[in-house]
Order: sequence, then structure tokens, then C-alpha cells
Amino acid sequence: MTIDRPRLRPLVRRRFAGLALGLQTALIAATGGLALTAPIPAQAIPESEAVKKLAVVPVFILTNEKGAPLPIPRDKTLILPMYLERAKAEQALADFTKANPSIKARVVPLPMNVANEKVTALSKEVKDGRTLIAPVIPADADRNQAVQILKQQGLAEKEINEGLSIPVFFTKPFLTVNTPQGPRGVFFLSYADLQKALAEVPDRAKLQVQAADMTAVMREIIKAKDDSYVFFPTREYFRLVEEQKRNAAAPGSK
Repeated sequence: MTIDRPRLRPLVRRRFAGLALGLQTALIAATGGLALTAPIPAQAIPESEAVKKLAVVPVFILTNEKGAPLPIPRDKTLILPMYLERAKAEQALADFTKANPSIKARVVPLPMNVANEKVTALSKEVKDGRTLIAPVIPADADRNQAVQILKQQGLAEKEINEGLSIPVFFTKPFLTVNTPQGPRGVFFLSYADLQKALAEVPDRAKLQVQAADMTAVMREIIKAKDDSYVFFPTREYFRLVEEQKRNAAAPGSK
């Protein structure tokens, strides 16, 4: 399986507006989010299809040896962090193992859309009146960069702190990638990946870097007239693909 990094180019005709105020949704199991203020009209694509676009964004969770998630009890809440960085998940595993030496825990990667399904199913199994919360934990550098951009976009610090959960980056006008279905505007979960893409664009000075929360991005994907957007595969996604290729090529793997 070979995955090539897509070639990006600017798309001048597309505009992206209204990613401003906070509104929590159940699309991704996390608290808060910057969202569109206008109601969603008839959907261009079903929400289930929009969520599938998150398959190129792996998250890392702690599970027991049988693969069951290990939420952390906290008062009347069960918290199941979903890490965008493997390193953060490994550190959480070390802390968990130190506090719970009798439990054989491990880090398991899941596509974000699959993880969301598992969290939804798991929340239905909670019978003791507690609430399951599964916040997505981004890289510190990406959150800090998103905060800076959102302040430049005019949001107050209080709004950002209450609303920003999963930072997503894009440009205005959009960078696009050619897909079998045609060009699509690209969202990035990594600021560094966006900057790397911009470095390949000759007229990048014309593109303005923007940030929004994942909830706002998903609302825009769903309400768009056409199927117009994709997520750029994260570096962890490429690492997992390479890891799978190495494991498949290892002696005795077949």
C-alpha cells in the first residue's frame, strides 16, 4: 500500500466564513467547539459520510489487554482521553500503569471516526448515572498556534478557552487537493503540515491562514452545497501506514 502526499494548489473561488462562536455538538465526543451561527440547511452529504472523512486522522486511546477502553473515573464523570499524538498517549500509559500496576494497559490507535463510534457505544453501556466524556487531546503547539490565529480573527480569549477543543487549520482562499472525485478544499489538524504545504505554493502570500474548531469544520462540510472538503492525513497516519507495511513484510507475517 503506497500513499503519496497530495499536491496542493490554491483555490481562489472558494470562501470560508462564519467560523466564530462556540457550540457543542455530539459529532466528536469532546466538550465545546467554535461553530457556525447560522442553522444548517439541507445537507449536501449525510453526516455519516462527513464523519468518514476523519478516517485519515488516528487517535490513540488506552485500553486493557482485550482492547476495551479504560476511561478514568472522576466524580460523576468517566473521562476517556483520545490523543492525536502517540507520544502523549504513551506518557499517559506510563502514568496509568504506575497508578494501576495490576492492570495490563496498552495504547491502541483508531481512526477518529471509528473512535467516535466506540465512544457512542460505550456511553450507552454506562449504567451508574455517570457521564462519559472523551476529549480529543491535540498537540500543545497546534493549540497554541490556533489560539493566536483565533485572537487575530477577533475572538476573545474567554470564547477561545471555552470553545476550542480540536484545532483545525485551513487557508482563505482554500488550498485544494486533486481527488478521484475532483478538487477538494483541505483542512489540516497540524499547523506544521499546513506550513509545509504552503511552502510549495508560489503565490502563498495571497493565502490567509485560518483556524477553527473541529465542530465548526464538520458543520461546514455537512452544510456545503457539494462534497467539497477533505482532511489532510496526519503524520501519525503516515507513520501507522509505514508501520503496517513493515509488519506485513516481516518474516512470518503471512
